[in-house]
Amino acid sequence: MTTMTATNGRTTSIACGLFALCLFGTVANDGTVSAFFAVGAAAVFAVVLTRLTHGDSAWFTAARTLGTAVVAGLLVSAALRGAIAHLTGHEELPLPSADVLNYSTALDHMLLNVPVMAALALVIGAISVATLRTFRWTAYVGIGAAVVVLAAVVLQIGAYAIPAVLLWVLCQAVARWHSTPEQSGAARHA
Repeated sequence: MTTMTATNGRTTSIACGLFALCLFGTVANDGTVSAFFAVGAAAVFAVVLTRLTHGDSAWFTAARTLGTAVVAGLLVSAALRGAIAHLTGHEELPLPSADVLNYSTALDHMLLNVPVMAALALVIGAISVATLRTFRWTAYVGIGAAVVVLAAVVLQIGAYAIPAVLLWVLCQAVARWHSTPEQSGAARHA
């Protein structure tokens, strides 16, 4: 059982690291590359969410529900990011007018800045409250990150708070890599 729990902790840790990489790549790149990173972030976040919310706590249930919105939002963002690059690069269509480019970009930014980041902040907060007894230091980091992200969302600049999300998810990676069987079991039942 100890070996299985250590493996589970390491799997969770690797998934957290991959999510951090993909989320960073989503905002650090343009066009098609950014779209692929957004798809990767959505897919890996689904794994992270499943790994971090294993249990029947109401907080975990709320996190899983809101996490679905994060995954869906990242996938829509990926489509918005890649649509024009695909049409001009692969379909050889002319570049659309400035108005179309501006609206497409604004829609993608608003999607990421407000609903996706708000849902992500609430997921982080719910997981943090649920794990306050077992992973205390990561819970406090998560609560702080959730507050920072929600403040940025209110200002409609949620994407600028991605470093707070990266800090939280990398702290999760470290904590889960070094977790003990007692912590993992207690977190499951929190």
